[in-house]
Amino acid sequence: MRMLPLEYSLRGLTRGRGRVLLALAGSVLAGALIATASAFLGGMEAALGSTASASRVIVMGAGSEESLERSEIGARVPGVLSASVQGIRRTAGMEHVSPETHVALPIAREDDAASSDNGLARGVTHAALLVHPEVRLTAGRWPERGAGEVVAGASAMRRLGVDPVAAIGSRIELAGTPLTIVGTMQAPGSTIDGEWWMPLEDLTTLMRRETISCVIVDLDRATIGDVQAFTLSRLDLELAVLAERDYYASLLAFFAPIRVLVAVVAVLMALAAALGGASALAAAFSERVRENAVLETLGFPRHAVALDVLLQCTLVALSGAVAGGAVARWALGGMLVEFSMGTFALQYGPGSLMLAGVTGLVVAIVAAALSTWRWIGLPTPEALRTT
Repeated sequence: MRMLPLEYSLRGLTRGRGRVLLALAGSVLAGALIATASAFLGGMEAALGSTASASRVIVMGAGSEESLERSEIGARVPGVLSASVQGIRRTAGMEHVSPETHVALPIAREDDAASSDNGLARGVTHAALLVHPEVRLTAGRWPERGAGEVVAGASAMRRLGVDPVAAIGSRIELAGTPLTIVGTMQAPGSTIDGEWWMPLEDLTTLMRRETISCVIVDLDRATIGDVQAFTLSRLDLELAVLAERDYYASLLAFFAPIRVLVAVVAVLMALAAALGGASALAAAFSERVRENAVLETLGFPRHAVALDVLLQCTLVALSGAVAGGAVARWALGGMLVEFSMGTFALQYGPGSLMLAGVTGLVVAIVAAALSTWRWIGLPTPEALRTT
């Protein structure tokens, strides 16, 4: 099959530059929107998924299985649980049983009240570092009980505008109570990275409560059935138990309407930009009816000319969409998004750029179809007379 030379296709893009540039801009916008929507959905799923572990279970208040922030159990539950369930993981003789309190509270820098934000505070003991091995203390030290001290997650500091390098010694206000940052931590990719940790007793005192939110247990030889048997044998404690993966999976399902809404809005906006780009691209090529007919008289088959139009449309739309995805990744990659469980970062991976590329291909096919629709059905003599 005789094909048009590539040089001709590239030179053809220099004609009708205004419309070609408009089409390119539409493809860039469509690719950026689709890539960002994919990064949003992937970031939320990765954050909730990486926070959970297959060996951990959560013991919480019965009836509060949907939210740890609403859960309340007695402060003596961790001790009773440790004494009743055999097979809990141990390190250096210390059981992996972490009593915790989870509370969403307003937080601000003491030197800048305008920086107020909502943060997730977690009251913990030293056992939390055993149960959550993904957490790393990157600087400073562990907070002391009763000293008004806190450890800050890397994402939490960025969101509040605290410089991580100079964070140690900085003062913040949590629900109006002044606290000093004495340590910084990282838990990349998980929601913990956006939290503020402080001694369990300090947070329960701050909240004026005598109960805790939950107990997180890391199992070794024991199974979740053993923990469920304990909760059923102590109905007076009013407990429920969930595998940590199941809990975060239910959270992901709870946020499904938000994820669907983000996807739909992004697709609609990308569709508008893509159709605008395709229309501009089609307008630039639909004026070449006579030129296409001349190519036919020179011996090039009609399908070869149509493929050349598709190639030119693909060069414009695909390059624009991929460039849009790359620009979005450069500008927004790692941007923090706040939700009730803390924060997660937009994650632009290969899949995001691939979706942007697919969007560009769709724009190219639509533009090529609109461009050749008028010419493809005309006989060559009539096409030669077209103005």
